[in-house]
Order: sequence, then structure tokens, then C-alpha cells
Amino acid sequence: FQIIDEIEREFNLPCCPIVWPIGDGDRFKGVVDLESNQVFLFKKGDRSGKADKVATVDLESPEAEELIGEELYLQTLEDVEIVREMTPPCDYEAILNGELSPLFFGSAMNNFGVEIFLQKFLTLAQPPKATELREGSLEASHGEFSALVFKLQANLNPKHRDCMAFARICSGKFEKGMKVKSSRLGGRQLTLSQAQMLFASDRDTVDTAYPGDVIGLNNPGLFAIGDTIYTGNQLIRFPGIPSFSPEMFMYIRSAAPSQYKGFNKGLQQLLDEGTVQMLRARNDEGGGAPILAAVGQLQFDVVQSRLENEYKAESTLEPLPYTVARWVTNGWEAVEKAEPLFNVFIAKDRWNRPVLLFNNDWGLNNLMDKHPELELAPWAFAPDVE
Repeated sequence: FQIIDEIEREFNLPCCPIVWPIGDGDRFKGVVDLESNQVFLFKKGDRSGKADKVATVDLESPEAEELIGEELYLQTLEDVEIVREMTPPCDYEAILNGELSPLFFGSAMNNFGVEIFLQKFLTLAQPPKATELREGSLEASHGEFSALVFKLQANLNPKHRDCMAFARICSGKFEKGMKVKSSRLGGRQLTLSQAQMLFASDRDTVDTAYPGDVIGLNNPGLFAIGDTIYTGNQLIRFPGIPSFSPEMFMYIRSAAPSQYKGFNKGLQQLLDEGTVQMLRARNDEGGGAPILAAVGQLQFDVVQSRLENEYKAESTLEPLPYTVARWVTNGWEAVEKAEPLFNVFIAKDRWNRPVLLFNNDWGLNNLMDKHPELELAPWAFAPDVE
């Protein structure tokens, strides 16, 4: 009940429990499906930690009381009665609209309740809907294949340093080995020869997939977050996914010359993922220390930890005093016309686009008042390649 109260208080979102726990901690024995009134009981497994399913019985049956134990059974009956009286009924339309949150309980340690959640999730999930394009929308029933790349992941297998691009299929049918075009790469043709689906640590090769499916594609450095891939002669282009607006900035350096190769490779792959963004001083052609840009300290900690553990490269960080960044969307020519710019650090991103760093919002507002001709944006998309 404390969890329900906290979710509703913090997120202003009412909850409707669908599965309720029987006991907690060491007394946790299973769950009750509040919709079917079925009890799913388990016992702790062997050293692998996997739970063994014991029985599935009706909550109000004599077998349930016998298997659960009198004291815990009575407590469960009382809990279920309170839940049904005090929480709203599950309205599937409200759930799909984000007005109500379904609540499930289980044991991640023993992997119990996960299958029940997944089966219930299938009934909650809605079929693929139309996807917004830069102009108009695209129905899932559209005959040509299209997909949006929404995540990049490096180093899934440290032995092979592989990189994967995750794409959600929006229309058409995926078939192994099919040839697609990339809208960001000017229609360049790509062959999707190796596609996978991942579930936890398991990987399965994908031969066919449909709208709503998420597939993992081998990424040789061609994909960026927000890319659209498609088939057919008609250009398909989704709005894309912007990078975050950074608020913290630090120089990063390799701690040891002997680790420099691993440091550079690891940093490049983490940047491709979008873990952080990288800037350089305006006149730095690659010989100086790169500047990492992030929203919070945790992102820097993740970069350092992954560099050390996955790429065997230690690093040092040096904070910079800036808290605001703005991309100049009308380019270097506009920056040069506006110069000199006082109390502004002029940097460039990975694609050599101008980025202005400010100590605070006052500095940003002061610049905007003096130079309204500068077109500023708090974030940026990966640029098109002609």
C-alpha cells in the first residue's frame, strides 16, 4: 500500500493493481491475479535462484488456505478486499491514455511473476498506430517497410566490440537480407543482413518482423539516433529524436598514454550511443581534450566506469563552469558576424556545428538581447549527409 501511495503522490497517477503479492520478504509465496481470482504459488529454487511453480488455485478454495497457511491466507484475503475497495477498477482505455497505471508485483530475484506480467501485458498492449512524419502521418498498414532507429548500444559483446542499432518497425514487413534506404544518408542503400531480437541476455536471429516489433541491427557506424530507414520510391522521414540539452561540462583525458587507443575507441562508441555529447573548443582540430556535455553527474560516472571496465581505459575529468548550451542553427557565418562575443565559450559539436556555452541563463539572455540575429536552439539532431 505504501508503494501505491508513493506512486500516486509523486506522479499524480492513480494505480490499479492487477497482481497482488502474497506475503513479502522471506514470507513471499506468490501472487493473486485480481482479475481471475487465481493464486499462483511458488517455492524457492536451487542455487540458480529460479523459482519453481507449485500450484495455481482459486483464492477462495480450501487448497489455497492449505498451501498458503492460515495466517498469511487470512491476511491476503483482507489485503485483496481493501485493494478492491480502495483502488479504481482497471479501465483499459484510461491505461492506454496514460491516465491510470496498472500495478504488478513479483520477484525479480527469483524470476517469479515475470511470465504472468508478460501475459497480462499482451492484453494491455494496443496494436501499432499511425506514426507522425515530418509532414503528415504514416499508417502501420502502409505497404512499404519503414522503421525508426531510437537507440544505439555499443559493446554488447565485449569480445567482439559489436555495436547495435535498435529500430522500431512502423510499417510494412521486415525480411532478413532486405535492402533499405536511409533518409538521413540521402537515400543511401543499406542491407539488413543481421537482425536480432533481444530479451534480457538472450538473442534470437530475426527472419521476419512486423509493425510494433523492435529489432536489433548490426551497426557499422552508419546509424544515428533518430534515423529513418525505409523501402520504396517515396521518401519516408520521421521527425527524429533530438539530443538532450546539456547543463554540465567537463574535459575528459586518458589517464595513461598506453591506454589511449582503448580510450578513443570506447569514447567514440559511447558517444554514438548518446550516453553523453562531445564538444571541442572552436579551434581544436582533434589534438586537445574533448569536452563531455551532460545533464547530470551520473552520465559522467557511467562514461568513466564503462571506459575502465569495458575498454580497460582509465580517465580523468576536469569541470568547466558552464551550465547552458545553445546550438547556433544559422551556422558559423552568423557567429563570425556577431563577434566578439563576451563571456561566451565558443565550441563545436561532433559535426563541426557552432555551440555557445554560458555560465548561466543571464549570460544567454544578455546575448539574445544584443544579437537577436543569432538563431539558437537548446538541442540538435544528427545532420543529414548529402
